Amino acid sequence: MRNLMSLFDSFIMQRKKILLFFLLLCSYIGSISATDFSINRKKERSKFWTFFHLDSTATNLKYTTSDYLSENTPQQWGVKVGGYVGVDLNWDTRHNVNAREGILTLYPQDIVLDANGKDINARSSFNLLAMNTRLSIRIQAPQALGANISGLVEGWFIGVSNITSNSFSLRHAFISLQWTNTKLLIGQSWHPLFTEDCFAYTVSGSAGAPFQPFSRAPQIRLDQTLGKYHHLIVYINSQRDYSSLGPNGSSSEYLRYSAIPESGLQYYFKFDKEKKNSTLFGLGGDYKYLIPRETTADNIATQKGVHSWAGLLFFHHCSYLKTDNQIGIKAKVVWTCGFNDMLTVGGYAIKYYNPLPLNQNIDYEYVGLHNISAWIDIYANIKAWEFAIFAGYCENLGALSNIQDWNNANSYFMSNFNIKNIYRIAPRIKYNAKKLQFSFEPEYTSVCYGNTRNSVGVVQKTNTDYPNAQIHAVHNLRFLFSTTLFF
Repeated sequence: MRNLMSLFDSFIMQRKKILLFFLLLCSYIGSISATDFSINRKKERSKFWTFFHLDSTATNLKYTTSDYLSENTPQQWGVKVGGYVGVDLNWDTRHNVNAREGILTLYPQDIVLDANGKDINARSSFNLLAMNTRLSIRIQAPQALGANISGLVEGWFIGVSNITSNSFSLRHAFISLQWTNTKLLIGQSWHPLFTEDCFAYTVSGSAGAPFQPFSRAPQIRLDQTLGKYHHLIVYINSQRDYSSLGPNGSSSEYLRYSAIPESGLQYYFKFDKEKKNSTLFGLGGDYKYLIPRETTADNIATQKGVHSWAGLLFFHHCSYLKTDNQIGIKAKVVWTCGFNDMLTVGGYAIKYYNPLPLNQNIDYEYVGLHNISAWIDIYANIKAWEFAIFAGYCENLGALSNIQDWNNANSYFMSNFNIKNIYRIAPRIKYNAKKLQFSFEPEYTSVCYGNTRNSVGVVQKTNTDYPNAQIHAVHNLRFLFSTTLFF
């Protein structure tokens, strides 16, 4: 028994020595790690990263795909978790066309009268939401094919539809390869028409929609540097969460049935003199072909489709007054034909074939509806403060040929065929306390609706040719207060 006790005591002493050695080793490693962590944190304090336009509201910070890729280190593996907690409080004077319980608000709804002639939509509303909260995982990989390799997975708690609000859904998921003068992005990210380097940092999550194209899409995008300041973007993409409208509602099947990916080309000039001024100017075009139906109403196969295209011009100039102070102006003009998948006002219609009412059995053709939109954003960042004002305008210009049964809603595939034009004015103010941000934005939006269109789909007012035509404007004033904690 004594021998057993002696062996047990010896074993305990050995375990104590091993444990003491292990604790000393951990302490040493911990001190080294803490030093490295402190060094890395100091390097990162000057710029924390997030990947959505609302994150970009922090003063003196830019968050684009290019900024993200520049952080890649060639021969290391790494994973970083980030995102933010966002809480929005809003109050509206009228019911709006919106998504996700009002987080994405586009424009006020038209007048709808009850049995007593009272406008049902002339009603104020309030909401408080925390769905606009994001999680992102940045992935860094060793070099391959002579390129820096990285990736991003990001989601939020807004869902993919109003039915799935408060559920987690995918926003970004892409792989990127970056050479000296070439960048290749494969996966889901902002649609190139969104223009990551030129969009308004509004408090509202819509980023200026419906005046600004707003969409994320699976894509293959090549960005080639042609000179010191000149760049060319070539891309193809499909549709997922932001899809075209057609006979079966909103769906990606209309683009898929065409067997041709959406494609585009953009050129931009970018001059950046660090801490002094920067200028960006660009233009581009986009094309897609949609096939709205596989068969007619009487089950006859059809291949009739609609050609859709878009052209854009954008400009951004920023000047630094001091290290922490800057003023700038951004502007963008977009002309679309047949586009109804980017939260903009537009789409296509059934082309005129005879004076009879609309007949779904006929193998009819389609015609694109033209829409022009423009916006301007003027801002000033003064240390922890941002002061800015956004203004936007868009108008439905109609088609180039006649529409079948042009006062029939079933002849149109667009968000609202009764709209003549929309305008918005939205000043904003933001304050940043390190990674905590407070934002306030009053937003005034006005829409002109009409009850009569001409043969090419343009809304008309009362005159000799259209004695019963009427147009009227409805307005909404939104007060939005947002609190955001970045991590």
